[in-house]
Amino acid sequence: MKNFDIRERHKRIIELDHKTEHGKYFTPSNKREYIDANSINLALEENIYRIFSIDKFKKTLESKKLCLVRPHKWQDPFENFLLNSVGKLDDGTEVSFETIRNNYFGQCWTLKKECDGLWRNYKGSEPSAIKVKSSVEKLMNQFYNIDNKFHMLSYFIGKVDYVTDTEIENYFKNEIDIINFQSGVEFAQTLLIKRLSFSYEEEVRIIYSKSSQDKHDSDLYFVDIDPNTLFEEIEIDPWLTKTEFEKLKQELIDLGYKGNITRSSLYDRPFFVTKIKR
Repeated sequence: MKNFDIRERHKRIIELDHKTEHGKYFTPSNKREYIDANSINLALEENIYRIFSIDKFKKTLESKKLCLVRPHKWQDPFENFLLNSVGKLDDGTEVSFETIRNNYFGQCWTLKKECDGLWRNYKGSEPSAIKVKSSVEKLMNQFYNIDNKFHMLSYFIGKVDYVTDTEIENYFKNEIDIINFQSGVEFAQTLLIKRLSFSYEEEVRIIYSKSSQDKHDSDLYFVDIDPNTLFEEIEIDPWLTKTEFEKLKQELIDLGYKGNITRSSLYDRPFFVTKIKR
């Protein structure tokens, strides 16, 4: 993990912009530096995981697209707490954040390699679930579009910070200088705050902020991916029988996945030999 400093990030972006002269002398290493600057409290080499319901994962393989959603579709009522609030000026005038709020899209990943709660959350009522392994750098390489001239304002990944309900409530006791929220990352950081009750998830989020020139107006935002490059390996949920696993494994191979496919051993019965004293 790296510690994120927003002031240092601003300085670094200016240096990168100057060095590349807005893309004139762009090289792949420049993209990596921009990605690192927009990675909040995460190192590029860190492993990350995501669990999909089986239907959504099959669609991901078929379409070769990741689906991000507007944060208002997240279930926790405390999510997106700043942009869901109502602003109030000194004279009492109320201001809506709806326009800004609708510019943001996100998708949830995790640092947790194995977790019963996450399997159950994402499987839901579906017959099975799929967990994929990737890394911060691999995900951002495919998510971060360097050809977007507003790329440094648009593509972020960050580790979720878990706080108490009281800490969220205290956030609103001081004036917030929204005018200084100019680089996208400040609003992105507010989408990386979640209640302490969910800390077991160890969540990571990718966040896209669309510019005023992007006329996209759906609650869903799709990112083109190469599944065989992005997903290092696939793990199928622990509740499937061996026969069910083999059948589903073949289906994923038929859909074009070429990497390693395993089954979670979370609930496999251990076998121990007990030494008995005579």
